[in-house]
Amino acid sequence: MNMDKIKINQTEFLDDDLDAVIEQQYQNLLADPLVHQEIKRLGATPDEVKQNIAMFLAYQEDRHYCSSCPGLEQCDKRQRHYQIKLERVGRFIERTYEPCPLLMAKYERDRKFWISDFDEAWKEKRFTDIDGKASRKALLEEAIALIKGQSDRWLFITGGHRIGKTYLMVMIINELLNGKARQAAIINAGARFKELLEAAINDKSKFKEMFDRYTTIDVLGIDDFGNEYKTDFLRDQIVYPMLLERAKNKKITLFTSDFKITELGTLYSNSESGRIRSRQLVRLLTDYAQKELEISGLSNLY
Repeated sequence: MNMDKIKINQTEFLDDDLDAVIEQQYQNLLADPLVHQEIKRLGATPDEVKQNIAMFLAYQEDRHYCSSCPGLEQCDKRQRHYQIKLERVGRFIERTYEPCPLLMAKYERDRKFWISDFDEAWKEKRFTDIDGKASRKALLEEAIALIKGQSDRWLFITGGHRIGKTYLMVMIINELLNGKARQAAIINAGARFKELLEAAINDKSKFKEMFDRYTTIDVLGIDDFGNEYKTDFLRDQIVYPMLLERAKNKKITLFTSDFKITELGTLYSNSESGRIRSRQLVRLLTDYAQKELEISGLSNLY
């Protein structure tokens, strides 16, 4: 007995099934406030959303991941640190990528630092992160006055090892950059003074460019001052002239040091004539910093 074969229109079956899936996905997108708002912003019709359903689903997944952002370092998206952006271009909806807010904030912080010889994570720290130890009271009072524009005193932070001098200076400068100051440099005295010294000997034009930048930048923080390799040339042609120009230009300057100001004078006294020039350096620091802001005690800042 011959039986007629039953012919099934597989294309029709698959199309119906796919349409149902797309409709369900579309309804799920509408139920998501974040995506629904984006659909309204784009003025996308139901048909446009369904035709671009994969794009809208990718947008949904991307934005929900970012809403629980693990941080820049922990981001494991395929396009790390970038977010999907949907835009209408004529009759079409297109997908592009833009930097995430955290990355943009990092760009902005980095832009404000010409040199940053410290832990990059500290750029995010704020003045409110400083603990209220009694030994920091005088420093905090002077820092607040400086930040508010009520003082132009240089801050000379001194004390022993591992008590948070550099960390405190960075947070103070971060606050200054959130105010009127446009750009800062926080330098390690040993490394950067050596760099200037080598440029002064080997590349005069580079030295002039760097020296001018150091003397005119809004805020300069000199870290570990006094532990650099000291010579008469460094003192007379780089350190003293740099600080003198900053004083003339009324530029904010901060220091951290293991030494008191008078001890720096002794360290820079390599000869009889050197002692005279060292007294000039001590006088300049005393005139503009007035005195050391000494802190003590083990730090719990980091």
